Amino acid sequence: MSQAIQQHHNLTMHRDEQLLATASALMPTLYSQAISPVSVINTVPDSHALHGWRAEKVADASAWLKQSFSPGDSFILDFGTHGVGWLNFSCEASGSPPDAPAHLEFIFGETLCEMAEPFSDYQGWLSSSWLQQHHEYIDVLPADITLARRYCFRYLKVRVVALSPKYQLRFNHITLNSVSSAPDEYPPCNATDPQLRKIDEVAVRTLRNCMQEVFEDGPKRDRRLWLGDLRLQALVNDVTFANHDLVRRCLYLFAGHRREDGMVSANIFVRPEVMADDTFLFDYSLFFVDTLYNYLQATRDMSTARELWPIAFRQVELALARCEAGLVTDSDDWWSFID
Repeated sequence: MSQAIQQHHNLTMHRDEQLLATASALMPTLYSQAISPVSVINTVPDSHALHGWRAEKVADASAWLKQSFSPGDSFILDFGTHGVGWLNFSCEASGSPPDAPAHLEFIFGETLCEMAEPFSDYQGWLSSSWLQQHHEYIDVLPADITLARRYCFRYLKVRVVALSPKYQLRFNHITLNSVSSAPDEYPPCNATDPQLRKIDEVAVRTLRNCMQEVFEDGPKRDRRLWLGDLRLQALVNDVTFANHDLVRRCLYLFAGHRREDGMVSANIFVRPEVMADDTFLFDYSLFFVDTLYNYLQATRDMSTARELWPIAFRQVELALARCEAGLVTDSDDWWSFID
């Protein structure tokens, strides 16, 4: 182990319980919205489409789900929009009383390629455990089930893996209970260009999905509070949802977890409890300064600015100590990540 890494491990994290109590008091309310699928689709190869796939509508979802399904049957539901939350469905046996469990497979996707390309082909450097899939075994039918894990998706592939030969399966409903701490209302986009209005709509939907108990860097993967993402999310929040308390909560979470030399972590875990990561980035620590400044400009909340200013100033001191002749020096325990 290098001397720099050893020094890093010797620097313990300090919890400021007073600041963390302020963050806890700012825990937002999560608003829920039930989203039903709008259509059943097939994926069609198309070299001109995003990731090489386009959707072809098969039927309306409400009509499709009235039929009974057998082992080997599968279909793809399009919910018409992206959402973050919990899948709820109810199903029942059609035919004889069920004498064996129903085995279902669910695959969740933000894009069509996740529906078209098998997860078994994945070769990326991120853990394959981030791939959104679930197997459910249902011992008693009829059943009303809410999956335990939270998912982020627009498309859902449902596959009936196994049933008894004596019965088929019928779905009464399949619903996404989407959650966000963003309010319903926000100022409209004033652009006259239809494409810019569509870009704005997608951007606002993306921010809404990321606004949970904190500003998550992504509700599908990581699901953490990162300082670099927070800075950008807070700027967009200022001109859309104006949920300034959520920005304030995130600032206090970072301020409440500092290395013993005063440096803030690059990111915060929120489950199973709030905990700072052991990742420290030169530029991310400085984002704390910028985010606090922008928060003050948006809210004129001098009380918060005064309380957190010493922590922000400490980030500048630590950064300047790493500069030699105007250049930043990297080390194993604290490196620059230009995001």
